Amino acid sequence: MQWLLHGNLHPGVADALRARGDTAHGVDELGLGPAADRAEILQAAHVRQWDILTTDSELAQAPFDGRARFGRSIVFLRREGGDAEQSDAIDRLFARHKRLSPGRLYTVTAGRVKVRQLPTGNW
Repeated sequence: MQWLLHGNLHPGVADALRARGDTAHGVDELGLGPAADRAEILQAAHVRQWDILTTDSELAQAPFDGRARFGRSIVFLRREGGDAEQSDAIDRLFARHKRLSPGRLYTVTAGRVKVRQLPTGNW
């Protein structure tokens, strides 16, 4: 899988994804510039077919607010803490969900993983 890492993520998260054989990209690789809004980030990731891993609640909420559509997976880490806590959250996510489904928001908290379908519409 190709991942866009967004928000306050520790370097161990990228390492955990790479250990799974995935590729991690930074927002700077989108070429949008510092003033890009969340809808532009979602659109650029969608075009590149990158799933998103974020700690930003506004980015995770953007498809539900009608500001942007996104057909890939979004993983929203609501887990505060250091490298170990966020890396453990990634491990727990993939222990419970071997394959992530497109069009879903996975919210990872300290105690569970909640799955919610993203809005669909005309692309």
